[in-house]
Amino acid sequence: MILTVMSQNAQIGAHQDGRWEGLVGAIRDVDPDLLLLQEVEWLAGPEQAKAAREELGMNLVVAPSRQMNPAVAWKPRALEWLDTDTRYSATDMHHGYCSLQLRPLGLAKEWPVPLVAISTHLTPYSVEAAGQEAQLLIARAYRFGGIGLVGGDINHMPLGDEEPDWSLIPPYNRSSRCHRRKSSTDPWRGNRLVGEVFRDGDMTDVAAHLADSRPDPSLRALTGKGGQLRVDQFHVTPALVPAIVDYRRVNTNADHYGIVATFDLDRVALPAAGEYV
Repeated sequence: MILTVMSQNAQIGAHQDGRWEGLVGAIRDVDPDLLLLQEVEWLAGPEQAKAAREELGMNLVVAPSRQMNPAVAWKPRALEWLDTDTRYSATDMHHGYCSLQLRPLGLAKEWPVPLVAISTHLTPYSVEAAGQEAQLLIARAYRFGGIGLVGGDINHMPLGDEEPDWSLIPPYNRSSRCHRRKSSTDPWRGNRLVGEVFRDGDMTDVAAHLADSRPDPSLRALTGKGGQLRVDQFHVTPALVPAIVDYRRVNTNADHYGIVATFDLDRVALPAAGEYV
């Protein structure tokens, strides 16, 4: 079974300035089976969520959040909803997370555990705080059997990507995304703590994984148009790594590119799944 997953930070205010309709069109052009959304706070309203379901042609769950809610949408012909986990979204995270347990339909062999799909938006204000949020998300990705995917606006430097020209990046982003300097004349260096946390949780960065075997610079291309970094990322548990097929970014009318990953779910390593203890 081939599963197409898209993540898109919609950029705050998309429903007010007319951009949402264009985003819906871009999403429908990709035609994902699973859609991870960030900064869609207006969709927390029942009527707005209903309208979005109709516009996207997908089912939709929006997580509670302190601000700028994340959401997950899915095609019911490809995935069956089993449960929703947003237990810590509004209490332990700056923007929150939306985690769904889904049963893929059409597998050659049924799985004993669900697919866990998490849409998230880590805090942009502190790499240390974002690292703690990532630790929480890793636990939630493994929580229901170990076949998990975390995607969204990770907001911080991934491992392996080249340093950007930090002079082009606003000072408030440098202050949160870089190592502390001993003096104002020292060069800026990106702090890759969040990437290290995902790595140490045995999570694999999908784009970087493919870039290791393909001479394609677009795999590590920036996704945050203002911040000059590949801040939008997919990270998967070990069971999903053999299922990775493809990754690309798509240009949408937001301040972030969309990212799209393709998985062959019949290649999932079921022995790598396991009980959460």
